[in-house]
Amino acid sequence: MTKTLFPHVKVVIFRYKMRVKSTILVLLVLSVVFVSFQQIEVVKAQGTIYIRADGTVEGTDKIQRDGNIYTFTGNISGAIIFEKGGIVIDGNGYTLTGDANNHGFYLNHINDTIIKNVRIESCNNGFYLRLSLNNTITGNTVTGNNVGIYLRSSKNTLITENNVLNNDQIGIYCFRSKNAIITNNMVTNNGGNGIESESSMENCYLSENEILNSGLNGIKMDWATNTTITENEIQNSAENGIRVYESRNNTISKNNIEDNKANGIYLHTYCFHNVILLNNITSNSEYGIDNNRYSAINLIHHNNFIDNGNQTTTYPGETNTWGWDNGFPSGGNYWSDYNGTDNNGDGIGDTPYIINENNQDNYPLMNPFDISTTQEFSTIPEFPSWTPLLIMLLAVVAVAVIYRRIIHTRNQERRGQ
Repeated sequence: MTKTLFPHVKVVIFRYKMRVKSTILVLLVLSVVFVSFQQIEVVKAQGTIYIRADGTVEGTDKIQRDGNIYTFTGNISGAIIFEKGGIVIDGNGYTLTGDANNHGFYLNHINDTIIKNVRIESCNNGFYLRLSLNNTITGNTVTGNNVGIYLRSSKNTLITENNVLNNDQIGIYCFRSKNAIITNNMVTNNGGNGIESESSMENCYLSENEILNSGLNGIKMDWATNTTITENEIQNSAENGIRVYESRNNTISKNNIEDNKANGIYLHTYCFHNVILLNNITSNSEYGIDNNRYSAINLIHHNNFIDNGNQTTTYPGETNTWGWDNGFPSGGNYWSDYNGTDNNGDGIGDTPYIINENNQDNYPLMNPFDISTTQEFSTIPEFPSWTPLLIMLLAVVAVAVIYRRIIHTRNQERRGQ
């Protein structure tokens, strides 16, 4: 009988040992998890930092205040929310690290503030300015965020001498913002558009920026008016160098637009009364300039179209009524594939450069034009002095005809009664 009990005892002992081992294993796993949680807690973002309306700083001891000048004394984690304007934030070369759900610097109804010399990374938006006026963002490195710099319904913002790079979506984004000056920035390797404006961008000035290797367009400008894009280097965008949509009364001049995978400039639907002059438009894969539907009242001259997949196109059946040249003797554009002659040596081809049956450059240039020229051009077509009178006369006639038809219809109705 003793012999028959031993197997059961061995089984019990075996099960006991397995339970002990399992318990030890569970305790070890829980210990690792507990230690990991402690480590995560150590590197967790500090949270929200406030610059209060009375000027005090809350949430960090790494910002030193001297009157209205606030200087970083070390790297900071968290979002900085402004309740006071009229101040200077000097990052002093240190880094502000956020998280994907928050803004780095959040300015809402904040005016007259300068933020400089900070590295901003790992935020939803590195800078977020809403309904704010007269602010300056300068000398910062904005990298590894969702959007680098976001202006929303803000005015008179100066964005200058920043490195805006490797952001997941947009480098600099302007939404319903006016009078922004975006100048002398390096905007490179951003996943979407380098610089994007949307919904009523007015009176803005984009100049002397290097916009390289954008995941979509170098500059994307929608519903913009009275905006100038000048002296920018726009290269190697995955789509267009400059994409313009439903925009008017803008000037695109003196830019180098090269090696973009679609078009140098894409006028995408309802783009008119724009002036495009003095640009080098070179080696773009599809078109130098693509004029899409209803983009047929633009003035395009003194550009150099060199070695593009196709130099230019217009929407079938449409005529660019403002034209492809600035008249004689000023001239038109330089086209690297123009085969005409210049028998009198005036620098203008003897025959037009034919774009299609409805469009041509009547005075093509024989040599590339120096786009750095200080020469001024009369760029906006002028209507003859009698045109307004004719338009008014036609309007009066139309009103009279409509009025007579209404009276005639009423008389017939009365007779029928």
